[in-house]
Amino acid sequence: MAHGSAKKDVTPEKFEAFLRWLDPDRDRAGEAYERLRFRLITFFNGRKCSDPDHLADDTINRVCIKIESEVVENKLAYVYGFARNVFLEQIRRRKEHVSIDDVELAAAREKTADPSHACLDRCLAELPTESRNLILDYFSEAKRAKIDLHKQLADRFASSQTALRMRIVRIKQKLRLCLEECAAA
Repeated sequence: MAHGSAKKDVTPEKFEAFLRWLDPDRDRAGEAYERLRFRLITFFNGRKCSDPDHLADDTINRVCIKIESEVVENKLAYVYGFARNVFLEQIRRRKEHVSIDDVELAAAREKTADPSHACLDRCLAELPTESRNLILDYFSEAKRAKIDLHKQLADRFASSQTALRMRIVRIKQKLRLCLEECAAA
């Protein structure tokens, strides 16, 4: 769904259904909505997004539209799945709007970059896209958010958390071998 188009489709009825989805009790639903919105703003703030309030609202709007056709067991993981997609879309938009000044700064920095960073970048690039995205996502959070994220990832890949950890271990082993070869070269 294109950025901003979700808002057009959110009717008062869909928003009411979303509140009932959060909690059948109207007062508790309002509190749950405020907590969820705060968590989403914190999520986007932590990722240095330029307009976390707007991105939180966009995420909630997308969930409002989608929940009527979905059966959801873990509501928070479901919402964070949407938030992650909104975040990734923003990153793609930012990459499309790079100024020439940013390019010059990046090029200047690369000349003095630590060789181990270049090796890591090269080794990450050699991984299959799904593995690269998984390992970057897996280590993108800390503390409680990390636990929640790992549950979301396990759900997304329809696996247990143990199976997910084993998959991460295998990816890390590939990266370690690649990094050792790169450092030796």
